[in-house]
Amino acid sequence: MVQKKAEKKGGDVVMSDAGKVKKTINKSKRKKEQTATKSESVPAAKKESKKERRKRIALTALQKVRVPGSKAAETAEQLQARHAKEWKEMKAQVAKLKKERKKLPTKGSKSQKVSASQEIRTLTEDMQVRHMAELRAAGLDAPSNMAGKAAPASDAMSDL
Repeated sequence: MVQKKAEKKGGDVVMSDAGKVKKTINKSKRKKEQTATKSESVPAAKKESKKERRKRIALTALQKVRVPGSKAAETAEQLQARHAKEWKEMKAQVAKLKKERKKLPTKGSKSQKVSASQEIRTLTEDMQVRHMAELRAAGLDAPSNMAGKAAPASDAMSDL
């Protein structure tokens, strides 16, 4: 504290008016500073839409699939075994990400938690899309329940 010796009245020191001390951080100022530093350091990149990402993954999966009939082509069993192995590895990676997300502090880390959740979501969705594309390219019937959607009404049992 700033103390000024003004006039001594009876031996007491008179304190000068130092003004009000602000104890809390102004959140709006902090947000403006953070957005200013983000905009200066990283140029705004266009976020890829879910549909565009799915198309890109499916196309790359189709390009990587080998031509049927060649000696390097996978059999249906080999393809399913590879998919099971990849799925298992992805699940382990998701479990690791979830543990890391759980260790984040409860306050002040929402953006980190959201980005971790988004990464988990994209991992699983990308794996599903890629596997579906590879199964279709290999000429195998892809399971309809793999994408997490309900079966179409035409596949459902009718009461007629």
